[in-house]
Amino acid sequence: MKRDPRLRGLSLDHHRALKLAHRIIGHSVDDEETRELLVAARREYSEELKPHFQIEEDLLLPGLDAAGKGSLVERTLGEHAELARLLEQAERGISHAALARFAHLLKSHVRFEERELFPAAEACLLDETLEQVWKRSQLGTR
Repeated sequence: MKRDPRLRGLSLDHHRALKLAHRIIGHSVDDEETRELLVAARREYSEELKPHFQIEEDLLLPGLDAAGKGSLVERTLGEHAELARLLEQAERGISHAALARFAHLLKSHVRFEERELFPAAEACLLDETLEQVWKRSQLGTR
């Protein structure tokens, strides 16, 4: 099934998130490399992931919750919180293990959203809501 064009901005964010996750997963436990990956992960989180999560939490999740998709909403919110926690944990201890857990969860979370959350949004949400998602997902309008 083709993605609704109004969700493509969020799907593009997912592509960038997967690239980060694969970059982290594919690297060694070297301390210097871990520091560099932490800087990249923090930047990606602040500039891309956090605004992406906010769009979902402000626009997608309330409509899905109202449509009886509470389990999808709970999982999404839980994973958003866990991603933030893992990144903070990795930064506090310059921990490659925590950073790797962050990357694995990020990869899993993206797959979940693409395979379950977004199809549910396409099926349940009003056109007006999807239009708002499109507008907010455009560069510079987050």
